[in-house]
Amino acid sequence: MGRNIFAFCFVLSLLCGCCSSLGCKWIKDDLYKPTSKETMNLLKHMGKEFVKERAHMHIPPKAYKMHTHMKLGDNVFEVYEAFLNISKIFNLNEDSVTTWNRTALDIFRNNLYRQTKELKSCMQEMKYSENRRSTEIKTLESYFKKLEHFLENKNYSARAWEVIRIQVQDNLERMDRFTAHIRTHMMDNSNV
Repeated sequence: MGRNIFAFCFVLSLLCGCCSSLGCKWIKDDLYKPTSKETMNLLKHMGKEFVKERAHMHIPPKAYKMHTHMKLGDNVFEVYEAFLNISKIFNLNEDSVTTWNRTALDIFRNNLYRQTKELKSCMQEMKYSENRRSTEIKTLESYFKKLEHFLENKNYSARAWEVIRIQVQDNLERMDRFTAHIRTHMMDNSNV
């Protein structure tokens, strides 16, 4: 009995050591890149009916940037939270987006889900600072709440969705660059 428990613990420790040293394969092996590119392209080609209207909302200046007080896990968590919020927005009153190609919209949503799922898996393998919910993340959450309220206040009109599309496009581009930056740090450091 003692030998079996020892063997089990030994194998378990090998597996845990193996997995924790992988870091985040989704980011490290650049697997996120094709999905990210497709997601941005889908969004880029949807909408475009009312490009003149703009919202007076801006991505927080400290969002999607490496901070010395944050560990890589905190940065991955920030991207994960952004994908969660974007997914939430695109599931709000989804029938109101009548002018967009439904198939492209469904693929877009599926890509958001996949990226969220993969990042959540990555987060289980990473190290975090004590306060993962940093000011940067709280500010980003507040920004996404403003986008939600904007849609609600505009009754989910086609014009409002176009403003949201432009805002999300900008977020996705910044998130893509930020994730590439995270990947560079992962490759340089083994302290994931």
